[in-house]
Amino acid sequence: MTPETIFLICNSGVLPAWLLLAFAPNWSFTQRLVHQIWIPILLGSVYLAVLVMSPTMSEEGGFSTLDGVMMLFTSPSFALVGWVHYLVFDLFVGAWEVRDARRRSISHLFVVPCLVMTLMLGPIGLLAYLLLRFALTRAVTLDEAQ
Repeated sequence: MTPETIFLICNSGVLPAWLLLAFAPNWSFTQRLVHQIWIPILLGSVYLAVLVMSPTMSEEGGFSTLDGVMMLFTSPSFALVGWVHYLVFDLFVGAWEVRDARRRSISHLFVVPCLVMTLMLGPIGLLAYLLLRFALTRAVTLDEAQ
């Protein structure tokens, strides 16, 4: 399977989970699919498989300099690994935002824009949610207890 095909499958495969978080956060199917370990395990397995089957890193590529990281992402396989990394962690953060808002009695309507930003802009969506959460609850801890 080509990196492009894997990209298309993974990229479109997470969209239903995001739609469930936005439009049916309390549905039992959302709880079973999005708030359990199955999607991270599946995407993590894809990540691992692509990483293991990818050609070795070039000597110029690496994680210690920006130029080195840029060299890594010139390879389709490493760009795919990076994208799957974003997909896994952004969805994990979005699911946490929904659960945290529910625990803190924050209206889901306020959370939906944060979810959209988390999907599209990762850390900015998390920042928006944390600012919303602080404004409404004065919570500064990431502890799950209120």
